[in-house]
Amino acid sequence: MTTTAQTAQTVTAVETTVSYHFIITIQSGNGGMATTDGTVSITPGAHSRMQAYTTLREQALAQYGMPSAVVVFFALEPNRL
Repeated sequence: MTTTAQTAQTVTAVETTVSYHFIITIQSGNGGMATTDGTVSITPGAHSRMQAYTTLREQALAQYGMPSAVVVFFALEPNRL
């Protein structure tokens, strides 16, 4: 049987976000390259690594005005040391 306290702990654990540091380098078809980095807050279990990658790739493309590009490098790690 799940108690109210256990339910509250479970909900709190699920809603907690974790800060991740990312670095992404993209290259356009004409050879232009751009690198961006930063932090993003992700709720564990609510998002996949693929979702984070796709979102960050789309943001990088928009930031540098590239309609398409190849990802040369991508890293996503917890920001906490």
